[in-house]
Amino acid sequence: MPLTELDIIKTILDNITYKGEVIKGIGDDCAVFKVGDSYLTVTTDMMFRSTHLPDILTPFQIGIRVVTATVSDIAAMCAKPLGIVISMGLPKVERGFLLDLIKGIDCACRRYSCPLVGGDTNKAKELTLCGTALGITDNPVYRGGKVGEDIMITYNVGRVYCALEILRMRDRGEISRKTFYSLWEEYPDIMGKLLEPTARVKEGLLLNRYVGSCCDISDGLKKELFYVGNFEISSKKLLSAVPKDVIEFCDRFQIDPIHAALNSGEEFELLFTTRRCDKVVQVLKEGCNGEAWRIGKVVEEGHYLDGEELKLGGYIHRW
Repeated sequence: MPLTELDIIKTILDNITYKGEVIKGIGDDCAVFKVGDSYLTVTTDMMFRSTHLPDILTPFQIGIRVVTATVSDIAAMCAKPLGIVISMGLPKVERGFLLDLIKGIDCACRRYSCPLVGGDTNKAKELTLCGTALGITDNPVYRGGKVGEDIMITYNVGRVYCALEILRMRDRGEISRKTFYSLWEEYPDIMGKLLEPTARVKEGLLLNRYVGSCCDISDGLKKELFYVGNFEISSKKLLSAVPKDVIEFCDRFQIDPIHAALNSGEEFELLFTTRRCDKVVQVLKEGCNGEAWRIGKVVEEGHYLDGEELKLGGYIHRW
């Protein structure tokens, strides 16, 4: 039977016996170490051109993505980024491509106040990028909510699913090249979230003292919700976090917007639990003009959407 990433992670967990002095190891967005009165958070993320980087991304946008995807895990711990190292596996590339890639990395590093401090380069069959980021906090926030806490997400979900659907329609030959670019222009915010996503670093730092758990939405809400624990989600409340352009797009192409919201990966929004919904909304609005939406509640048992059992989904790597 083919292995999934969940099988591989379980195999690793079952066979790694030496834990050292780590406070939090495998199984969260970051590993955590105690350093004096603070906590050091460490995460890594690897991406390949053929599987992680849509062909419409420019080298500059690829640079932004590798930093954003990695730093998003630091944000999920409600920690402050310290720095990032990026290893590059490079096929034969033009100097211009490399320069634009580096400029994109530098742009994202500046955006998140997370300097590039090292890495490695090597020859590879395809473009391969691996980012490892460090963060610091005096209060790391882990996955796993407590019964009675409300479940919330920042800003919105669904746009990346719709952007990838435009690409899928192009690749299946269902739309012409002209229509593809027309849709791109018609839905700039949908395409923009795929092309240049944002890690919610400011939001994570603002939320630190007001949330019980947190993770980022990288593999789709339908998968990340299971990190919360047991839950009851309301589709009506979830629709509040689905922007109007996604609703319009889904209606036009006969897609269930709830399906889009649940299966939209690489959104890099924060999914968190709290007992202080109103305070969270206030803090985000005042601190960064941010938004958050309550979509459900942590319950004693089960995983439900409108009372019906929700199966584990989202993006899961398979071999």
